[in-house]
Amino acid sequence: MSLSIVKKQSNIVAAGLALFSMFFGAGDLIWPLILGGNSGDKNFFAMVGLIFTGVSLPLLGLISMMLFEGNYRAFFERIGKVPGVILIFIIQAILGPIGSIPRLATLSYATLKPYLPEFMNFTFFTLAAGILVLVFTVKKRRIIDLLGLLLTPVLLGSLGMILFLGFQNPPPAAASPLSPSEAFSEGLRVGYNTLDLIASFIFAPFVMSHFIGMDYGQDPLMARREVFKQMVKASLLAAGLLSVMYVGLTYVAAFYTPILEAGHAPEERLSAIAMYLLGSKGAFVACLAVAMACLTTAIPLVSICGEYIKKDLLKGRGGEILPLVITLLISGVIANLGFTGIANMLSPILVVLCPGLIVLSVLNIIYKLYDKAWTNTPVFAAFGISMCSYLYERITM
Repeated sequence: MSLSIVKKQSNIVAAGLALFSMFFGAGDLIWPLILGGNSGDKNFFAMVGLIFTGVSLPLLGLISMMLFEGNYRAFFERIGKVPGVILIFIIQAILGPIGSIPRLATLSYATLKPYLPEFMNFTFFTLAAGILVLVFTVKKRRIIDLLGLLLTPVLLGSLGMILFLGFQNPPPAAASPLSPSEAFSEGLRVGYNTLDLIASFIFAPFVMSHFIGMDYGQDPLMARREVFKQMVKASLLAAGLLSVMYVGLTYVAAFYTPILEAGHAPEERLSAIAMYLLGSKGAFVACLAVAMACLTTAIPLVSICGEYIKKDLLKGRGGEILPLVITLLISGVIANLGFTGIANMLSPILVVLCPGLIVLSVLNIIYKLYDKAWTNTPVFAAFGISMCSYLYERITM
């Protein structure tokens, strides 16, 4: 095998592992545990629903964005410049300081709290964690290799140990009052709450930049095709790893949640399961897994959001550090809502936003492959229908 082939495969593996680690944050770790605990013996149907929205939809977003060569502005402005700018702002806010990043902070603190010194309250913790993320983020040229080849294997090893032990002679799953269709619908909803569909639009150009700067020794057209091919392989690797983790986490939660101590918070469930399986030392393994998941997701999110603030909101002013600091400060304030509070704040936004984004992704793929330019009306109709459906549901509750 030639050196160039080995290097190419190494790049694909590194990018695939990096994509997985960026997707697999607080929501991807906690929501499957909540879903498995709630669905019990109907977990198969819930897990299928989760994989449908939590894996296939992000893959759809990645592929559609890759056809636009990672240019998410061109992607969203297909429905008009002003609506596109608004969508980009909402997505950046959800993935950045009002959604994903503060959710990562709350999960990290809740899990690590038993091992922290007494003086380390939540404010001090978020400050220390923000400084750590800032240090990694400044070195953004090395982020993909750092995530893919160093931090992700630690994450996979930590979670893999818990899942392996969890499947050794597990107790039977508790009977669930949910019907198979209700469990499937709950899985679909949880897949939205992971935020991975929205994240795919922003992560795609971030990871594509890892390939674009490489010398493929070909003309520009062939080079673009090679980048697309490698990104598809990396995306499939990430999707496969997400699927495996979702299956493992939902089933372990279905087995062990009924025998855990009642009243534990959702973000504490992985630690509780590890404590049951491994004793007090096992909780540290869970803490390490959670910390790795949060760190590997927070680093690119802060970098991406900081770049957006610098280019789009500050118009190039403020240098490299200020946009990152702004992102981390807002995230620290929102984190005080707690994991459940943040989830409740995001839920109606996601219910309205996701159907339109799915339609936009499909139509943009059709546009690129078949040059069919109808986009605006179906996308706006999807947003309108989802908005009316949400309002009707709230009124009739």
